[in-house]
Amino acid sequence: MSSVGSLSSSTSNSIRGYGGLASGLDRDELIKGMTLGTTSKLNQQEQKKQKIEWMQEAVRAISDKMISFHGKYTETLTSSSNLFSSLLWGRNKITTSGANSKYVSVTGTASGADAMTILGIKQKAQNASWTSNRMASDSVLKSGEIDTSMEIQTLKGKTLEFSYKGSNYSVTLDDGDYATAADAAASIQKKLDELEIKDGETTVKLGDYIKVSNNGDNGFRITCNKTECTARAIDLKGGSALEYMGIDSEKVDFSNGTTANFVETDSAKGIKLEKKWHEMVAGQTLTFSYNGTEAKIQIDANAKSLEDVKKSLQDGLDAKFGAGRVSVNVDGKNLTFTTTVPTGGADTTSILKVTGGSDEALKALGLNRGLSNRTNLDAKISTTGFTSVPKTVKVEEVDADGNKTEKEITEQWYSFKLNGKDIEVKEGATVRDLMNAINKSDANVTVSYQEAADKFTFTSKVNGESGVIEFKGNSTEAINTLENIFKLGITADTEKRGQDAIVSVKYAGSDEVVNLRRDSNTFTVDGLTIALKGTFGEYDETTGELKDKTNIANAVEINASVDVDKLMDTIKSFVADYNAIVDLVNGELTTKHDRDYDPLTSDQKGELSESEISKWETKAKEGLLYGDSDLRSLSMDLRVVVSGGLLTKFEEIGINLSSSYSDNGKLNIDETKLRAALETDPESVQKLFTSTAGKDAEGNETFNGLATNLKNVMNKYVKTIGSMETKGILIRKAGSKSAAQSLTQNTYYDQLTAIDKMIDKLKARLKTEQDRYISQFSTLETMIANMNSQSSYLSSMGGY
Repeated sequence: MSSVGSLSSSTSNSIRGYGGLASGLDRDELIKGMTLGTTSKLNQQEQKKQKIEWMQEAVRAISDKMISFHGKYTETLTSSSNLFSSLLWGRNKITTSGANSKYVSVTGTASGADAMTILGIKQKAQNASWTSNRMASDSVLKSGEIDTSMEIQTLKGKTLEFSYKGSNYSVTLDDGDYATAADAAASIQKKLDELEIKDGETTVKLGDYIKVSNNGDNGFRITCNKTECTARAIDLKGGSALEYMGIDSEKVDFSNGTTANFVETDSAKGIKLEKKWHEMVAGQTLTFSYNGTEAKIQIDANAKSLEDVKKSLQDGLDAKFGAGRVSVNVDGKNLTFTTTVPTGGADTTSILKVTGGSDEALKALGLNRGLSNRTNLDAKISTTGFTSVPKTVKVEEVDADGNKTEKEITEQWYSFKLNGKDIEVKEGATVRDLMNAINKSDANVTVSYQEAADKFTFTSKVNGESGVIEFKGNSTEAINTLENIFKLGITADTEKRGQDAIVSVKYAGSDEVVNLRRDSNTFTVDGLTIALKGTFGEYDETTGELKDKTNIANAVEINASVDVDKLMDTIKSFVADYNAIVDLVNGELTTKHDRDYDPLTSDQKGELSESEISKWETKAKEGLLYGDSDLRSLSMDLRVVVSGGLLTKFEEIGINLSSSYSDNGKLNIDETKLRAALETDPESVQKLFTSTAGKDAEGNETFNGLATNLKNVMNKYVKTIGSMETKGILIRKAGSKSAAQSLTQNTYYDQLTAIDKMIDKLKARLKTEQDRYISQFSTLETMIANMNSQSSYLSSMGGY
């Protein structure tokens, strides 16, 4: 475009139809010129609308900043920086002093701090607790009885895995004696013949397609009908039985018609239907954990006897954990593992566990995963010491057709008393079951097991001296059984009771020492929350009273002070935010608008790049609020929030009005003077911010503080509550998202609505004008076309 400042139509779309076909005239340009008056007015209204929208945005930017300031410092009491909050100015920083202050932590209010001194702590509160007086086990990891004559059927419980049309099916061998391959093949085939498979609407049996047979007693053959297997995509996928059937392949693609339709035992490998004890352990690995470090120990592949296994394990444990750390021995038909000190003697502090190994080796050696040299919580309680109680319970049964029924059965349960409450566990329960029964009971006792110490701890759920642990009402046999399990050193008559905290305090204005008794080490007194961390002071063993009640040197003094650091941060933030508002308001008020930069029309934007448009509009937005009467009033109100006598008082505490007139009333802080004022007389500083004009209790004249003046200014200009008539001046002028009603009820909104109506009228007028001129040009084109036709005809008649 030739000049960005020139006007061109914002409705410059091509005028409908075509012109100039007969006349040769540029119809569209002629019509644009003939409607220029209307399009100019339309552009002017759209530019005016854009200006008002920008002015509205600028006013809202000011009001948003003021609303945020108002909520942070002068309106919302829940704000941690509200200058009218007693929590900000109060002496809420509670500290303790004195040689014994390390034994006490105190938080709370200033009034409570001024009222109390702690002279001594006789004892801390403690819940009733009872811990094993010795280790609960013998610290030996001991296997079950080992039967070296053991033999196992290798195929028992093993599986073969097949797939049929993409779905997987498993066949599990029964627990039977398989003396020959024929026995095993017959058992597998029977399972296949019984396995029903849904094939669409038809039910088939896998045994119709898969056949398992034996090659004498030395092998197996698994055959699939090639045609059926190909059609039904039947595959042998694998299974744990294949290894013992001497079949190497774990996946034979029977569904592929180009491969063999059978798989059989590798003659070199042979079958293995049973294993002897030494075959179950020789060459196998066991995994042990020693104090959290795991290691795999491999048994000698040539081991034949329990002694061989013992030696192999001893060598492996020495190599992995260090010589002399674990001693392996044969005790009759058991293996024992004892943690030891390399220089000699037992080491009862170290923990040894079996954490893994092959199933067959674990079974052959009488070991289980998780077995350790600590108490086995999963060991069953084998006792007749508890009272046996018959109990009727309901159990659910499912018949062959899947129907569920309930029936009642009678079971035997063990019962004993704890804190007078009956604790019951089912016959055959484990130590863990017993612990769970105690913890879930209403005896108000929790029992836990400390593995490292190998001890049990009973703890009362009731605080302080009210809590008790006792086993009264039990038979001698039951007491002996509990003692055998938990090693508590209990009798039927003994009990463990908790204790209360006892704190000696003296209140202000009194010489009397009061012994406070509480059931917890954290409690509240007169607005103070006191947490006890230790004991101090000498107490008479007979009377329980503090011996020296006048020894203030050992007392804990409770002090309350203003949190000066927090106040400094708040006031500095307050001044910075206030100055930012002053800058923003006066920047909009004093910046002049450059009249060469009006809003761009749509045609003008089409001739510029995005960056050029952005630069132009940034310049065009500047100074739109220059000299605005509402902003001028706001600027003056901000300038006088601290003035006159108030200004002098603020200068004394280090808050000064900028000496530069161009700063328009911005504030500066002398941090050294302000901190000194807050430390020496915070109440006076508070008054400078929050006092209100009037008279105090003594009849003295009072003044509005800085925060009070600013609160009034904020309410005058950005109040968001109440009816529209009572809202702030800037809210009524431009609206705010903080006052939803104002978004469609403000001065700028009304102006924009009126302009929109004018734009609609001008657009309608422009269309009417264009339609009239189009019609006229169409008539002209028709007349010229007719004249041209007649001229051609006459020329042809005259022979020209």
